[in-house]
Amino acid sequence: MSLKDFRGKITPETWCWLEAISRSTGNDHQAIVRDVLHRWAMEHLDASSIAERLLYAEGIERKRGE
Repeated sequence: MSLKDFRGKITPETWCWLEAISRSTGNDHQAIVRDVLHRWAMEHLDASSIAERLLYAEGIERKRGE
């Protein structure tokens, strides 16, 4: 799998949870964050697909780019 580089800042609370999960699972921070973000992205992809079907069923057309 091809990966993209991402660096960002997180809150101290988030870091504490990330560190606790890392220590309890043995997974490094990057792997945990990668998994969480991937699941979040897939959930939003599903929601987008559902919304498109609902809009179509209601006869609502979206213009490209909206």
